Amino acid sequence: MLRMLARLSLLSCTALLLFGSSSRVAVAEDLNTQMLRATVKLSHEDSTGTGFILTPNDGKSFLLVTANHVLDTTKGNETTIIFRQKIAEGEYKKLPVKLNIRNDEKPLWVKHPSEDVAVIAVTPPEGADLAKLSTDLLATDDALKENQVHPGQTMFFLGYPHREEASAAGFPILRSGPIATFPLLPTQKTKTFYVNANIFSGDSGGPVYTSRSEASGNDPMIMGIIHGQRFVHNTVKGDYITVKTHHQFGLAIVVHASFIIEAIELLKPSQAGS
Repeated sequence: MLRMLARLSLLSCTALLLFGSSSRVAVAEDLNTQMLRATVKLSHEDSTGTGFILTPNDGKSFLLVTANHVLDTTKGNETTIIFRQKIAEGEYKKLPVKLNIRNDEKPLWVKHPSEDVAVIAVTPPEGADLAKLSTDLLATDDALKENQVHPGQTMFFLGYPHREEASAAGFPILRSGPIATFPLLPTQKTKTFYVNANIFSGDSGGPVYTSRSEASGNDPMIMGIIHGQRFVHNTVKGDYITVKTHHQFGLAIVVHASFIIEAIELLKPSQAGS
């Protein structure tokens, strides 16, 4: 009997260590699925990008985060956000919504002063299947230090490469790769970091994050946002022709989450949807 009680006590302690007790940890237990449900396609006739939805106040208002160039290169006054609606177990459908991004040709979003980050308030449609991910998940410099985020650690990211979707319901495609940059800190100096992975047109604006398991029990975090990719530029000269080529280098460029935090702080109350 004593041996059985000891085993039960050990199992209880193990469960507490694995799952923790804070609300932030509870949110993070299946962060991949939560991030999939919070990531949306930004669709326009001429271009496609990726964005993700965060809430600063537990679902009272919502913010769309994406790369500034995704909105800046979108022509006209509106774009389309592809949300999803759950209609049955394992069955979803697309829920497209128009979003006004300009008024009289003036941008309605907030752009970070120096980095490729844009934030705009959104109102999800009724019935949208959307994870309520807090802005508290955005990684600060202190959080990077405390969690000992390091080169070689696996990053996960979501996007719509060449407009591709993971399903007919419009969920994004999940990929991963290790951090390929040192140093990471301070982010005000480094600004961006590399992830060893190919990205494509349509991935810009997608979230990059760590999972709980990869962080060895530490809190998962949104590390940043996809800005673009590195290319190798070559010039081949012949007797009668010169050809310039561009090849993928296999490196994704990620803007640090600290700049997302700064962009959110620039929102006026009227822009924050609060």
